[in-house]
Amino acid sequence: MILQIFVLAAIVIILVNIMSFITEKGYENLKVYREIKPDRVTVGEEFTITMKVENNKRMPVLFLVVEERIPVELRFVGEVSTYKYGNDNWHICKYVMGKFQRKSRTYTLVGKKRGAYIIKCMNIFIGDMLGLNIKSREQNDYIEVLIYPKVKSIGNFRFDVTNFLGDNTVRRWIHKDPLYIKGVREYNVEDRMKDIHWKTSLKADKLMVKDYDYTSEQQMVIILNTQCGDPCCNYIDEELIETSIDIAVALAAKASKESIPTGIWSNAHLIYCNENSVNEIEPKVGSFNRILEFCTRIYLAVKYELNEYLKSRMPYFDKSCTYVLITTYLNEKDIRILNILVANGYKIKIIDVSRENKIKNIKGIDKISYKGEMK
Repeated sequence: MILQIFVLAAIVIILVNIMSFITEKGYENLKVYREIKPDRVTVGEEFTITMKVENNKRMPVLFLVVEERIPVELRFVGEVSTYKYGNDNWHICKYVMGKFQRKSRTYTLVGKKRGAYIIKCMNIFIGDMLGLNIKSREQNDYIEVLIYPKVKSIGNFRFDVTNFLGDNTVRRWIHKDPLYIKGVREYNVEDRMKDIHWKTSLKADKLMVKDYDYTSEQQMVIILNTQCGDPCCNYIDEELIETSIDIAVALAAKASKESIPTGIWSNAHLIYCNENSVNEIEPKVGSFNRILEFCTRIYLAVKYELNEYLKSRMPYFDKSCTYVLITTYLNEKDIRILNILVANGYKIKIIDVSRENKIKNIKGIDKISYKGEMK
């Protein structure tokens, strides 16, 4: 009886040592990584993540669990094993890997909200079949998915100004519209006879013609301000920022269809996998896809206060360009900088997206106020 107990104890000790040895060696030549397809989708569209595990050694891995952190804004489609911790969902995959074996599992997700999502953190657990010895290791495997905002027509937005319908004002900013006259000037040989302003010509005793606001022959830069108050870090209005982004994308889409060189600047934080973030896209024809990605990467936090950002961009302002500032907030410092820009001959327009349209009128700057979307 004593011998049997001794033999049994010896077997148990040997098994425990073997299991411990297998667990210790489990991470050797074990490769866990993911692939994402497609990595760019619009809000509401599906994409897939494939988890791939490779055990590139003779020793099996008898117990393997991979947990990956998935942002809560990305929703799983179908039944998967998950648990929620904080603001994230943790997805769980369990494996038994034989020698030199490869396995892959694919699952589908859908993006509920605009943004750039970097999925990196994985916890890898290796243990024995009895659960007596479990090791864990954290691994960063960077994959990125961009959830584009839906591209809306600029005509879907309602604006309220005293002289024009908002949509027509925006149209006037970005393409030639002979219905709008900014003044009169002296006639030259290239002008059309039907553009002569006869009443003014009689008073001036010389031919005067209507001067149209032809902005389509120029460039346009959208300046997207994400600062919602002072201090900027304490005031974040997600709804207004998302509305500003939607208007910026719609305006860029309209300009792109009109073949107008268009760019975008912003004082926002942008999310990138690397540190090479870009806060400006210079105006070019066919730049819409880059602008759409730029707007997708915008994070709610402010990188620079607007007045400081505009100061830093002053050397790059161009008098052949129309600058459309989409903003939810302006303080006195911002207004002073805008006054300087106008005094120096730069063309500035404002789209007021603030609650109750509280942005002040600024001399020399056309302003329209956002009033909601068409139902």
